[in-house]
This record gives sequence, structure tokens and C-alpha cells, in this order.
Amino acid sequence: MRRILHIIPLLATVFAAALSGISCSKDSDFDISDETGRQGHIVHPEEMETRSAMILISAGFNDLSSYLKEDIEDLGESYLPEDNRYNDLVFVYSRQPSSPGVYSVPTAPVLIRMYRDREGAAVMDTVLRLNTDAVASSKASMQKVLTYINDNYPAAHYGIVLSSHGTGWLPQGYFSSPDSYDSYGAPQRKKMQRSSAPVLYVDPGYDPSLPAVKTICQDKVMSSGVLYSYEMTLQDLAASIPMHLDYFLLDACLMGGVETAFEMKDLCDVIAFSQTEVLAQGFDYKTMTTHLLQTRPAAPEKVCSDYFEYYAAQTGVYQSATISLMDCRNLDQLAAVCKELFEKYRTQIAAVNPNKVQGYFRSNKHWYYDLKDIFTVAGISAEDSAALDKVLAACTLYKNATPYFMNEFPIRAYSGLSMYLPVNGSPYLDNAYKELAWNQATALVK
Repeated sequence: MRRILHIIPLLATVFAAALSGISCSKDSDFDISDETGRQGHIVHPEEMETRSAMILISAGFNDLSSYLKEDIEDLGESYLPEDNRYNDLVFVYSRQPSSPGVYSVPTAPVLIRMYRDREGAAVMDTVLRLNTDAVASSKASMQKVLTYINDNYPAAHYGIVLSSHGTGWLPQGYFSSPDSYDSYGAPQRKKMQRSSAPVLYVDPGYDPSLPAVKTICQDKVMSSGVLYSYEMTLQDLAASIPMHLDYFLLDACLMGGVETAFEMKDLCDVIAFSQTEVLAQGFDYKTMTTHLLQTRPAAPEKVCSDYFEYYAAQTGVYQSATISLMDCRNLDQLAAVCKELFEKYRTQIAAVNPNKVQGYFRSNKHWYYDLKDIFTVAGISAEDSAALDKVLAACTLYKNATPYFMNEFPIRAYSGLSMYLPVNGSPYLDNAYKELAWNQATALVK
């Protein structure tokens, strides 16, 4: 477990505490409620030539706040570029509660630029502050912040690391209360999925005696004594990203599905994620900027291997991790092969016994199965299995998994991608699934 640094007060309306040894430039703080406001940077065309920008989306207005604050602390101890208009860039987009567990007091989402001054001290410079009533994990807020970076900080290369909760491709709120969603039936699905109102959400830790987990982005809201949360859909997350990314690394639970990868494939060259839940420590932020900024080209596979090796060296429930890095540029080939196989083996897939397929879930949250193992259990031919293996290999840049996850299930088959298994889904989810780019390309659900 990472060392927790001493925390001192910093931006009172943003963070209840800040990072030891990190100063803050307050003269660039400002409120913004529309597209106007002081622009914090003069654009120079030559900056596009070699500069890279790493953006950490640290969505922490939830029970992960202390862990995500620690991630930012670790960035403060890691490699940071000096403040020079030609140098690389490190951004943190975050919203933190005024104190842990306090969600009734609004705080402002902020965009922070991190760098080192001439004396080598780490600096947190708030370059954009949204209004306190803005929901950090909404499509509008995310799009505003990322567009601001794209417009005001040109770079040849951009990459995003997203650290928060996540439930893969599922519609908002479904993970914690599937029965209530399924009971409405298909006609109500689109209306509920696109609602801007908060949805009741229960974090998937289940057992407080077990390690905390990271379960897409989430802002919590207290109303009449009930804790609600705003969540983004996978489609809204994709729509909020205005620039092309060299890498998109998801430090969040259950995001490692082919559905996630295919929804994002035109936005990024590579994507990394976990098929299982992610223990709350997550990625190693002390080495991240070394791999993503100091190394040229960026080495996201090293971020993945650092993550895996840390958990593989643990014992008991803490020896729990899955991680894969997929080449999005080859995913169309995977979709073409899977489309043929879905049609050829449609009857067999529909008759699969889910209990015999490798799953990546706990507590009967049965919407995440191994893509290849679904076909294996369905009994595809050796020739078709080899064709699928070939295209999976072309997509896979790194993958690894511990033998067990939290001592609750073994990981005996691991393709590096999870997938929905309709035979163990629901009519509500089937209809939601039809809107995904993956299903439109492959017709898994008709």
C-alpha cells in the first residue's frame, strides 16, 4: 500500500486539503459559467511539434476521494515538467468533497496544471474553475474542460487517465438496482438511461471487511437523507472527448469489455482497463508520468505492468488484478470475425451455461464474461477458435491476470476482454445493448 503524505489546506472551495510540498498559483483561479473567461495560455504553433499532455480525470466526489487525493499526491512526487511553454503538460481534472463523506456541501470542479518551478518545487496551478453547481461527471462539464485544454494547450500528443468508479457499458444506475430497471421494461429504457436526474447507486464493495474497490465517473448528491449519484453513460463519455488520444487508461472497475474498447476505438490508439473490479489503490501514480511523458513514445504497457506486478506480489484478497492493453486500430478486424462467429454459433451461444463460462464479477453482477471463453464453451471449431485467437493477438498489446480475484473466483481463462452474455442478461439490457457501437458492428443481440 502506498505511503500517505501529510496533507495541508489549499484551495478551500475545491479541496479540503492539498499536497505536502506543493504550492498553488492562485492568480489564475477564476469562475466560469459559460464559454467566456480569461484564457490562460497563448497558443504558439511550434508547441505542436513534440509536446505531450497527460490528463488525469480524477472523479473523486464520492467514497474514493481519499484514494484519488493520494493519487494526486503521488503525481506531486513523480516526474513533472518544468513550467515552459514548449514543455510537456500534466493536468488534473478533479472535484473533491470539502471533507471525506460530506456530499451536501457543494464544491467546484477544477482543472489543475501541475509542473515544477525553477527551484524544483511541485506547483498546482488552477487554470479553470467551474461553478459549484456543475456536476463534474456530466457530459457537459467533461466536454467543457477537455475542450478548454484542446483549445488553449496545443500538443502533438494527448492521453487520458481516468480514475473513478465504473461499471462498464451498463446504463446509468443499473449496476446497483437491476431489478427496478428491468421491471420497467424496454419501452422505458431510453428515457431512464438519458435522464439528467441523479440515480440511486450502491457502491459494489458489498463487504466492509474486504478491500475497497473502484466501481463511469460519479458525483454523489444527498437529498432528503438519501444518497444519490450522477453517472455517465459510455456513449456520453466518448462524446465528451474532443481530441484524439494516444492512450486512454481506465483506472476503474469492470471497464475491460469489448464494448468499452469498441465505443472508444476511434478516439484513441490504445486503451487499457480491467475486466474485474479494481482495488482502490489502483495504478501506480508515482511512476506513471515517467512512462507516459519521459518515455518517448509513451509506454502505457509499463503502466499496466507496474499495476499488475504490484498486486501479483500481494497475498490473500489483495493478490487480485486483471489488466489488458488493447490496440484500438485492430478492433475492426475483431468485430468482423466476431460478427461471423456470432451468426454461425448463435444457437449454441444462446444455449451456453453461464456457470461454465469465465466470469469477472462478484455478488451475482453477471454482465461480464470472458469473450473467448464464451465461444469456447459454445463449442466453436478448432479452425474458428484459431481465427479468433489470431485477431485477438493482433489487438492485444499486454494482458495479465492473477490466479484468483479476492479469493472469490478463479481466473482460469483470460482473453483480455470481457463481454455481455445475453443468455444471462435481460430484455432491458438487450435493448440498451443495441445502441452500443459493438453490437451495431457485430449483431450479438438482434
